[in-house]
Amino acid sequence: MSFALKVKEEIVSHSFTHIQKQTFLCGFIKSNGEFIYTSTGIKLRLSTISNRIARSLLSMCKEFFKGEIQIAIIQSQSLKKQKTFHLTLIGETEAFLRDLEIYDFNNHKNIAVNETVLKTDDLLRAYIAGMFVALGSVNSPETINYHLEVQFKDLESAEYFSQILNKKYDFDFKILVRSENKIICYIKKSALVSDFIKLVDAPISVMEFENERISRDLVNNINRIQNIDIYNQRKTTSTAEKQTKQIHWLKEQKMFNALSDRIKILANLRLANPEMSYLELAQAMNKKGHKITKSGISNIFRTIDKIAGVDHEK
Repeated sequence: MSFALKVKEEIVSHSFTHIQKQTFLCGFIKSNGEFIYTSTGIKLRLSTISNRIARSLLSMCKEFFKGEIQIAIIQSQSLKKQKTFHLTLIGETEAFLRDLEIYDFNNHKNIAVNETVLKTDDLLRAYIAGMFVALGSVNSPETINYHLEVQFKDLESAEYFSQILNKKYDFDFKILVRSENKIICYIKKSALVSDFIKLVDAPISVMEFENERISRDLVNNINRIQNIDIYNQRKTTSTAEKQTKQIHWLKEQKMFNALSDRIKILANLRLANPEMSYLELAQAMNKKGHKITKSGISNIFRTIDKIAGVDHEK
């Protein structure tokens, strides 16, 4: 089962109040409902690939719909052999949609969500959850790219959805028009994806998402630190090789004894310990009674560099 389907099934597994069910249905039907025009009237078809979601929708519809509900299961011919569950509402469809304030048959358009829903947090969350369960998707947290989207058939609905989420909850949904009947509202920031899953009341999925995200971030940080350590070690080794060559050159040129005692002690320490960092060299010098800092070590090697006649590499 995909992570997106886990989130959706967790959403419908919760207990909804009567009005929350109504609001959830409103969001779902607006995004997923399909009209079927026949000689006997209008039928309404709702579709899902989840048996659990289909059963939840059937239970909710029975509370509000007075007509007949037909159930059909379509087996795909693809390799995955995926099943699609169709609920077809027959009979009092127009009255049902008017009561739920979903569709305006006079103007042939979806009705904007009720102002009471917009002002009531738990109802608005149920409405958004219905939309997401209908046509939403979210990448598994195990993937590299974080992505959550809700698909719409028209630009007006997509803009309306993103406006509600961005204004009310400070999300940053962006709109992508893939085709005339396929408009996507999406977010990619991991924190926003997590917040949305929390908003639609899927706490177990939030925990799974956050645990995977934290684990990945921890691994990335460890790898980053290791890469920095490797780089620093290589840099120390390269610098030490250059300094060792300069010190040997000074000795070959009989110039070494002209150096101060402090410089000679540090130079011999470098020859004996080519792997030491400046901090470790400073600590070794302090043990020998020569108080010095990392900056002082760096200055002495600059002096050696100048005497040896080699440009110092910063």
